[in-house]
Amino acid sequence: MSLTLARLFASKPAAARPASTGAGRAARDLPPWLAGLSPLILLGAWSALSYSGLFPREIVVPPDVIWQTFLAKWADGELPTHLGNSLMRLVAGYAAGALVGIVLGTLMGASRQVEAYVMPSFLILRQLPTIALIPAFIMLFGVGETVKIVLVAKATALPVAFGAFQGVRGIPARYIDVGRVFRIGPFTRFFRVILPAILPSLFQGLRTALGHSWVVLVAAELLIADNGLGQMMEWGRQSFRLDIVLLGVVLTGVIGFALDKGFRLLERAIAAGRVA
Repeated sequence: MSLTLARLFASKPAAARPASTGAGRAARDLPPWLAGLSPLILLGAWSALSYSGLFPREIVVPPDVIWQTFLAKWADGELPTHLGNSLMRLVAGYAAGALVGIVLGTLMGASRQVEAYVMPSFLILRQLPTIALIPAFIMLFGVGETVKIVLVAKATALPVAFGAFQGVRGIPARYIDVGRVFRIGPFTRFFRVILPAILPSLFQGLRTALGHSWVVLVAAELLIADNGLGQMMEWGRQSFRLDIVLLGVVLTGVIGFALDKGFRLLERAIAAGRVA
């Protein structure tokens, strides 16, 4: 009887597998150059609009001017300094927020009592745009480095906590029961049972948080920073240098894309290591 049920449950995923496998195979069969087609189309449309004469070039700055501005700002050391400051803030805030989110989400998922106490406040904070908290955070932390790191940490912690919470709630009860039977300690249980089981959901939260925190950081630097990529864009706006503003916009998008792509590659490498 048990063998029959096992075969039955094993056969269900196989029936649903062809659709997803076919879609995945179709995506893998696409030529590699196709991924770069849409940026090239966007670049071509941008260039055509810039040189069409419909708008002044000071307003719709041509891409080649943006490239020359990039080279000039990189050569004089200003751009590397701004990027370095922004990335250091991102790393500090993201690490702190991820740690808080993992602990909070795990506690809420593992304890109904903690969930009852924390979840209402968690849901309220989740609905608040992080940028809207800048005035309150300035009153609490001032306008130094701390407030920017705290804003990034807040933007990171909530998606990570939600991913960890969903992951813990999705752990089969028999995993926890086996840990209790063998009297595994709480730390060993977390690292050997809970953490491996919640990794897919946790990675989703971490990846979402990374992109969100990068956007929040650049927006915060527009308002309360004297350096960083966002502040470089704000200086360009005040100086009527739209080439610098658009350079910051392009770099923000490219860096955000690179962070997301790098995280996906890291996730695949970790998943492949686990399978191996």
